[in-house]
Amino acid sequence: RKPCMVIYEMNHDVEGRCPLLVGKGITFDTGGISLKPGANMDEMKYDMGGSATVFGTMQALAATGYEGKVVAITCMAENMPAANAQRPGDVITTLSGKTIEVLNTDAEGRLVLSDGLWKAGEFDPEFIIDFATL
Repeated sequence: RKPCMVIYEMNHDVEGRCPLLVGKGITFDTGGISLKPGANMDEMKYDMGGSATVFGTMQALAATGYEGKVVAITCMAENMPAANAQRPGDVITTLSGKTIEVLNTDAEGRLVLSDGLWKAGEFDPEFIIDFATL
């Protein structure tokens, strides 16, 4: 499955800077080619807790009638072995244009979070809070 970044904006017509929330959402994390041990592998579906927290926070703000401006970003991907999977030694280019050499494919959370945090800077937020299971 392809990775995706979802941007939520609440009360975007409100003037001024606002808080921005960023959530890491690895929907299933086997460790990729750097495979994790099999014990408790079924629990790796919970590696999306950061994105779930961000989404739930936005839902709660909407349900309570919050009138301030808030932006949220969730970054989601799977980390699974496959023919096209990331490999140790691969060099990837982030959204910022910087390159990162991947030494262990089980460090994917930092990669998706780095793109989300960089994207957050484009909104010139008052502050950024990131949520992640790292």
